[in-house]
Formats: sequence, structure tokens, C-alpha cells
Amino acid sequence: MKLSNMNNESGISLIEVVASVVILTIILLGFFGMFLQSAKTTQTSEEIVDATYIAQKNMEELYLQTKNGVYSINNYEDAISNLGYTKIDDYYTKTIDSKNYIKLTVQTPVNGYNHLTRVVIYVIEVNESKEVIKAQMENTLQWRE
Repeated sequence: MKLSNMNNESGISLIEVVASVVILTIILLGFFGMFLQSAKTTQTSEEIVDATYIAQKNMEELYLQTKNGVYSINNYEDAISNLGYTKIDDYYTKTIDSKNYIKLTVQTPVNGYNHLTRVVIYVIEVNESKEVIKAQMENTLQWRE
């Protein structure tokens, strides 16, 4: 009787344990990959939202300058300079931090309307001598004559 009980063992063999560990590892690696990709996507989205906020804020500051009644179409450059921009060739720049800066371009007149100015603000990130546009905002502003 004792001999038949020994042949009828109901345990887990070493091969079954190794197979289940391998299957569990494959499943967990899939989940970890998904979590890492989700974290990267979240970080990229936050950077784009932050850059868009900076572009919007700067555009609103410039718009406020048009409503002050101080600047005309002849000296809108003074308004841009008063906001901390530096003129370089045919555009303006403003440093945000060590990695980011703003590039502002102005095109006047717009379609023959001398008092309208097309303004484009770019938020640019510098990575290892490569510039990447993170956000862009465009508006047409009316300056006082």
C-alpha cells in the first residue's frame, strides 16, 4: 500500500516552475514597456503644453501693447523691444532658459493693409546643436496709426 502512494505524488515539477516563471516574465516585460512608453508620452505632452503656454503668454503681452495706444505702426519695434526681445536680422529673439528661446517674426503690411501686422511666435528648444520647434502661435495685430 505504501508503494502505490509514493507513485501518485501530486506536486509541481521543476520544468513547470521554470515555464511559469518564463511566461510571467514575458507578461511583466510587456507591461513595463507599456509603462515606460506612457511616461515618455506624458513628458513630451507636458513639454508641448508648457511651450504653448509660453507662446500664448508672449502673444497676449504683445497684443496688450497694441491696445495701450502708445505704439503706432511706425514704432511697433519699440513695443517688441520693451518686452525684452532682441532684434537679429529680420526677427526678434528672447531667451527663456538655458535650453529654450522664443523667435518672433513680424510681417507688415498684411495684404495691403498698412496698419495690420502678422506676428508669428516660435518656442524653440536647443538640443545638442539642433533646434526643435516646440510650439508656434500666429496672430494678426492692428497697431494704432
